Amino acid sequence: MALTSLLLLALLSAAPAQTTSGATIKAAGHTYQLFCTREGELIQASETGLCEKTDDGGIQHFEVRNENGEVQFSQDATDGNAFSFVALFGVTNAGREILDVETSQNETAASDPKAAHTIYYFDPISTRLIPFDPPLVGVDGFAHVDSGLALSRTFDTGFFQFSVLLNFNVATHRIEVMADQTAFSAFPPPGRQKLAPAAGSGDLRLYSSHELASAKTVVRIASGHSITWWQSPDIGDKPSAGQMVTILSAWAPTSLKQADNAPDGVKMVYYDWNNLWLQIQVEDHTGWIKGTASFRTLGLQMNNSHP
Repeated sequence: MALTSLLLLALLSAAPAQTTSGATIKAAGHTYQLFCTREGELIQASETGLCEKTDDGGIQHFEVRNENGEVQFSQDATDGNAFSFVALFGVTNAGREILDVETSQNETAASDPKAAHTIYYFDPISTRLIPFDPPLVGVDGFAHVDSGLALSRTFDTGFFQFSVLLNFNVATHRIEVMADQTAFSAFPPPGRQKLAPAAGSGDLRLYSSHELASAKTVVRIASGHSITWWQSPDIGDKPSAGQMVTILSAWAPTSLKQADNAPDGVKMVYYDWNNLWLQIQVEDHTGWIKGTASFRTLGLQMNNSHP
């Protein structure tokens, strides 16, 4: 993947989403509004596009209706686990419109806060709202791509972070891990943004691709080498002497699977912790490395985070 493509990918999560919320959302020639039923109350329209639990109780039922009062989407809370939060949003980019309904059930948050926050996505067409499948938990939010809109999910492996993109397939109305992501944006763990000498040293096997069967070259990592990340703002301050190791990108097998502690059919992005790769550049060599021993040879140490 070209560096310019990686740069675009790195900036996606930071791109400001053109998100709207309010009493009504306009999309594809229709107007949509959120209606909610709290415990012991009749259903009523939300004046803000948001419904929240009160001291009297949580939300037992909600609906999204069009301007004719026709219900486009609805859901009941499970017994003993009312919704604490329901919101309706509209997002637009490059001519693509997406509506999403975000729900939260705090009672399950102690075991898995991400699984308690479920998001349902819809394609607004001229006749109705078509749901995208599956609903998701654990996503960062919308990303802007050439096709209009995608979703991003960032993982902290402890050694580094990487971002994965999810695509809205309007032909099948499926949400899928975006194809052809041969490399993901790689970011330093929190607190390791700046260029600094690394104590790690030793020989590294540098593979031509993220496959063990690919061609490989052995390179020597010198003690006291410097590490930088290619998108780092400090990349212009690299030292004039000594070995420089630049981390270019990351890769790992990723997939959408049933999310823990979530309703059936709600999915989450997972990655294979045992198959993490980093693409690096050392002097005139560029290639891929794998495994915690290789990462530590670079000077990358596990922090307190873990997948």
